[in-house]
Amino acid sequence: MTPEKLLHYIWQNRLFYPIDMKVEGTGEKIEVINTGQHNTDAGPDFFNAQVKIGEILWAGNVEIHTTTDDWYAHGHDKDAAYDNVILHIVGSSTGKMVLSSKGRTIPEVALRYPSSIEERYSALTGHHTGDIHCAPYLKQISRLERDAWIDRLILERFEERNTRAESAFEASGCDWDQTFFTLLCRSMGFVVNAEPMEMLARLTPVKIMIKHNDPIQTEALLMGQAGLLPQTATDEYTATLKREYEVLRAKFSLTPMSGSEWKLLRLRPSNFPTIRLSQLAAIIARTPGNFENAFRTLKAEDILERLNVRASAYWDTHYEFGKESSTDRPKGLGKDSQRLLIINSAIPFIFAFARRQGDELAQQNIIKMLSFLPIEKNSRLDRWTEAGIKALHEGEAQALLLLYKNYCMPKKCLLCRWGHAVMAKHQPTE
Repeated sequence: MTPEKLLHYIWQNRLFYPIDMKVEGTGEKIEVINTGQHNTDAGPDFFNAQVKIGEILWAGNVEIHTTTDDWYAHGHDKDAAYDNVILHIVGSSTGKMVLSSKGRTIPEVALRYPSSIEERYSALTGHHTGDIHCAPYLKQISRLERDAWIDRLILERFEERNTRAESAFEASGCDWDQTFFTLLCRSMGFVVNAEPMEMLARLTPVKIMIKHNDPIQTEALLMGQAGLLPQTATDEYTATLKREYEVLRAKFSLTPMSGSEWKLLRLRPSNFPTIRLSQLAAIIARTPGNFENAFRTLKAEDILERLNVRASAYWDTHYEFGKESSTDRPKGLGKDSQRLLIINSAIPFIFAFARRQGDELAQQNIIKMLSFLPIEKNSRLDRWTEAGIKALHEGEAQALLLLYKNYCMPKKCLLCRWGHAVMAKHQPTE
């Protein structure tokens, strides 16, 4: 039985046989003038369609079901919202009369279309969740079609990140420095501790750090606000941070968060919040003046240099306060981490600022910035490479990751341009 969403796709893209468009029961010819506007909310499936049945031109809505009986199963015969339906489209007709809530007979047509459409659809969606379903067909898609979709996905990725930046800007009271600090903190959480990091940013006025731009004071402020400073100091470094924090806390009436918010389970020690916060303090210490001017005007290579920091020397031999580790090594921010910080904080921040200023040229230059970043190592990108699609720069890598997450994983092949292209091509010869 043909899935309803495939019938939607066939109707919307006119993939049916026009010569077979006839009213069930009467055989009257149906000429489709306009398939209408696809509706994804409540109500009929397509609004404002136009069809000519016999010699009469009808304008109204279209409803699509797998079979005739679905009209009654969904209660449309009792719902006045469906009284303006001018055509009922089904994959299989039972011959039963379709009636509106006012008793009007609604013409029905069973779509006829090439069998290859269902075969392609099954090939695309029939595998287990997570596959790149179109892999056998990608070579049949033109380079122009592939590049056009990649370019659109890059923009879609920017829009997705820009939404978070805009939310942070509004929450900050339209303060660009606080906005960047929020984005940077969340990014330093690297998924597992993203939420606690964002909570820390909301509780910590960035202007205090800009004013007290000293590595020890900055680290003391971050550790204290994060609720990670122990009640009792067992070494001089911890004691120093506690003293510095208590002074700042009293001076600015600060409220720390609970240390229980942080997640450590199954977290690599190098990702412990203590290490990340010390690295964050180092980034702030290397940023003279305000964040807005410090990051907004930089190129990708300059931002990478500014992010090339290490945690303070205390953390060479520690992962937690007062607990000396068996190894002695610097805890630098790795290249992959630097790249992710640029992608998740610096670029969205600069993009949001440029959009607010109406600077389209700057927005385009920001997108180009991705081409200067090294491509991340990612198993999903490896799968794209195996399928014949290799990212040439980080912008394309981000687009492919978004494609996999938003289209491949949920099997939204019919909404993907490559999936649409596959539906219009021949099946693979093998």
